[in-house]
Amino acid sequence: MNTAQNNLINPEKYEVFVLYCHANIPFSLAIHPWLVCNEKGKISRWEVLFRKNRDKTLGHLHLNHYLPFTGIEIIPFVTKWQWQSKILSKIEGEVAKRIIDFIKTSKKNYPYIKKYLLISTNSNTYVQWVLNNFFPEVNIKLPWNAFGKNIK
Repeated sequence: MNTAQNNLINPEKYEVFVLYCHANIPFSLAIHPWLVCNEKGKISRWEVLFRKNRDKTLGHLHLNHYLPFTGIEIIPFVTKWQWQSKILSKIEGEVAKRIIDFIKTSKKNYPYIKKYLLISTNSNTYVQWVLNNFFPEVNIKLPWNAFGKNIK
């Protein structure tokens, strides 16, 4: 993490950051969101990617595939260029701790872990699914171009 990102993290707190960047070309009108969890200084990044995880039990769910605040590749599999990330929201305190615990169990509970489709179940579906499980305490909706966010 760079200095600016280090300033975002409070090692004394539980925090969940909802981040996003453009999706890979040619789908860059859409966004790709992910969750960064801070467990009092222990940082993890959770997201669903189109590529399957090497651990076959995780399907499309990835833990720390990219650095926490780094966007995905502009062109798939070309790591030289990556999108700039943006923070959509930050959640702190007890609700953040509960969300982190929930995310850590998502490998067992996320209903679409083995399914990925561009305009159906995808990264947007996963992040909105996590957030919806904490409504109304967390009333965060992904932007309009988070295609797949409304899959139930």
